[in-house]
Amino acid sequence: MEETQAISRPQRSSDYPGRQTDCVAALRPAVSDLAATSQENIVAAIGGEMTDELLALAHRAEEAGWTFEEASAAIETLAREYEGAKGTIFD
Repeated sequence: MEETQAISRPQRSSDYPGRQTDCVAALRPAVSDLAATSQENIVAAIGGEMTDELLALAHRAEEAGWTFEEASAAIETLAREYEGAKGTIFD
């Protein structure tokens, strides 16, 4: 991934309602970029596995203030969304 998408910070450092939803929104552009360049990252994320690129993304999210667990869950959610949206094109 040559140019990296900025990852938004959480509204607060502590837990709050909607924090996981905010994490998903923060990671959406970066996961979309990965999906466009590497289908194997998406397949791995759906299976709960983390490729080197996905691990790097989760660590970038940590630097922005999200926990690794939040980032991993958001990446898996977004990968599933991406695959689901791709399937609707043909429905």
